[in-house]
Amino acid sequence: MFALGNAVGVLEAKIVWKDAFTVVGEKIRFDPSRGMPPSGNDIAKLWPRFNERVPEIGHVVGGAYGLCVFDADGVPGAPFDYIAGVGVSRADRVPEGMTAHAVPGGLYCVVTRQGVIDELGATFDYFWKEWLPNSGYVYGGGVEYEYYDERYRGNDDPASVMDIWFPIRPAKELPLENRVASVFIHVTDLRRAADWYSRLLGLPVLEERLNGGPVYWFDLGDTGLVLDSDAYHRQDPSWRESMMPRIMFPAKDIDEAYKYVKERGTPFFEPERHGTMAYFNFADPEGNAQMVCWTAGEEAPSASAASGPIRPRIGGAFVDVKDMRATARWYAELLGVPFDEGQAERTIYSIPVTRGAALLLDGNRHANGESFTEICYFETDDFEAALAYAREQGFESAGAPVHFPDLSEFALIDPDGNRIVVAHMKGKGTGERE
Repeated sequence: MFALGNAVGVLEAKIVWKDAFTVVGEKIRFDPSRGMPPSGNDIAKLWPRFNERVPEIGHVVGGAYGLCVFDADGVPGAPFDYIAGVGVSRADRVPEGMTAHAVPGGLYCVVTRQGVIDELGATFDYFWKEWLPNSGYVYGGGVEYEYYDERYRGNDDPASVMDIWFPIRPAKELPLENRVASVFIHVTDLRRAADWYSRLLGLPVLEERLNGGPVYWFDLGDTGLVLDSDAYHRQDPSWRESMMPRIMFPAKDIDEAYKYVKERGTPFFEPERHGTMAYFNFADPEGNAQMVCWTAGEEAPSASAASGPIRPRIGGAFVDVKDMRATARWYAELLGVPFDEGQAERTIYSIPVTRGAALLLDGNRHANGESFTEICYFETDDFEAALAYAREQGFESAGAPVHFPDLSEFALIDPDGNRIVVAHMKGKGTGERE
């Protein structure tokens, strides 16, 4: 929380991470230079019209959003797109005349205000003139938005409460991105593993990737899958299995990333450089090995088209932990995201990511005294079809399917004994983390 001074109507300001979300609604082009008060401008006229059409929208979650989508070369006071909408868990049915807009995960200053809508300008003055200059952050650009829920009682009610979300980023940019670029699975027989995972995901085996090298990789969109035989590493007398990474984090500059991680963790070696890529491995406070990698012109490849019921998409990557609070705080600080005290009391802690697979600190193995580990989970939209497919393929099961209020899952054992989960997510929350 931050001191509020004499800001009119401002109740609090806090830094929050918001996971990626999607809004479906009606869009207009808004010109703020016209000088109309908020109660009588085109945005105020849009909301009643949109509210009547909300029942047409499927898969609604949460409250209502007023998205301000600025042009890339926009300047303050220039026209922008405004979307009056609602959050949705998926946008597979967009009503005629509406649009779906996906907002990536990001860091925000959330200013909560109370009062009539014509006092809205005081909230923006507070953010720009008081909060931002004294915060250690800079404006992040992208999408700015209003959030309305049951606290909002109408434009003319002085008791109405709403949130304004301003995108921000640290004044000094971090050399790491809070994103799982790839998940590693360590195998002994690369061809056998490539065949198994290709069948699991309904993908063809690409022979050109079985060219004698130590890895086979799957292009799965924002988070890839790398099967690693560690063939080259095993020839190095200084190498040991505790150095095998589970997760790859992308770096903007490998040398800056190395210095940054060295101040906080334990690198196993200095950056290795191979043409258009460079990397190093490091240990977190609990000894888990991870990788930092830089590639020239890094661009996430498109996800491969699949033919089966298990989606070729990694929904989450697991990191086993014993001390959840300390390890979650360490990862949060490493990746420049807020630490969530409440979430640290649970056995699963989700570190915020910009996109791709969730980064899940998993305390269940330690809490339950279990010796196995789970590497990652793949998503399915049809749980029963995925389960039937796994049985038809003769995949080894790790036990009976389990069902929770928010998900159903089953686990499989790959040819090297690695435990892989297939999960159907039944719903999503607000995705907000302080």
